Amino acid sequence: AVLGIPGRLGRENSMRSPRRTAQTAAALMVGLALVSAIAVLGASLSRSATSSVDSAVSAAYIITGPSSGFSTSVAPAVARTPGVAVVTTVYKGKFEMRGSLSSIAGVTPTDLAQTVTLAITKGNGAPALAAGELLIDTTAASAKHLSVGSLTSVTFAQTGTKAMRIGGIFKANPLIGSYLVSAAFFLSHFNDPLPVGVLLSTRPGASGVDGALEKYLDAYPNVGVQTRAQFQHSQQETITKELGLIYVLLALAILVALIGIVNTLILSVFERTHELGLLRAVGMRRRQVREMIRSEAVIIALFGALIGLALGTGLGAAFAASLGPQGISEIAIPYGSLLIFLLLAGLLGLLAASWPARRAAKLDVLAAIAAD
Repeated sequence: AVLGIPGRLGRENSMRSPRRTAQTAAALMVGLALVSAIAVLGASLSRSATSSVDSAVSAAYIITGPSSGFSTSVAPAVARTPGVAVVTTVYKGKFEMRGSLSSIAGVTPTDLAQTVTLAITKGNGAPALAAGELLIDTTAASAKHLSVGSLTSVTFAQTGTKAMRIGGIFKANPLIGSYLVSAAFFLSHFNDPLPVGVLLSTRPGASGVDGALEKYLDAYPNVGVQTRAQFQHSQQETITKELGLIYVLLALAILVALIGIVNTLILSVFERTHELGLLRAVGMRRRQVREMIRSEAVIIALFGALIGLALGTGLGAAFAASLGPQGISEIAIPYGSLLIFLLLAGLLGLLAASWPARRAAKLDVLAAIAAD
């Protein structure tokens, strides 16, 4: 309406055929619903990755390498670094518990609290690990009806079946996993396992640790060291790169929707040739004709975009909530990104209207009036 008569006519034209307008907007609605759902999921994954590192690790430095593991000599090497106070080696493997295959982690229990945030709700932490007992998280304890002191049967591929006592229950730790034992126990049940991570805490006031660690790790080209902040950033970058490909594919769906808007407007201009001729005859200028067509396109685009964003936000939040057991601990709505999507939809609507608007403005007045 702010465009005056051309804007009002564009609004009324979009209301003439509700079925056609709805069908045209539906394609854009589906595309933006998918985009916004992925945006919500990506924001939730990114925020959960950050909070999971904060809630899972208290180490100042994190050493990682290939998923298959790296040399066992890395931990002793970095332990000699000036300023390093505690070194925790992390192992991961598979075991069977009550008929289901699960991941189990092994850590060195000495001064564990300085590198790993293990929120014990019942039982003991490091003392239970040192005694060869099994720690489980609250989710696993609830699902398998286990409590502190319970005996459960577990099976390792190398050593067979063994009865283990539950020594403690901790809050979910996405980086450690649901099952935790000491490194000594882990090594006794797996054949020559390789560490998948080394966590380091430093002494108060220690300086120059970064350079010293990099010097010690020069001999291990497949191993990298990061501060906790850098590790958080790398987790977020990984999520962003994985979602980038999905955005590219969804952009094709939006392109198809824009082609649909162009087709609808071209058909609308063709059907209203006589009407456009009369409007020009009574004084409507070419610029106003273009504004009328563009207004109709923007209305259709924003109509589909608003519904798509609302649906996509709800779907993305529901999807993120359903992935709570897989580590998504927070649901984030990227309001800034959603607003950008809405503005882009309006701009793309204007772009889609360029050709139909020029065609309508260039109609010969007398020939248009004479058209049936």
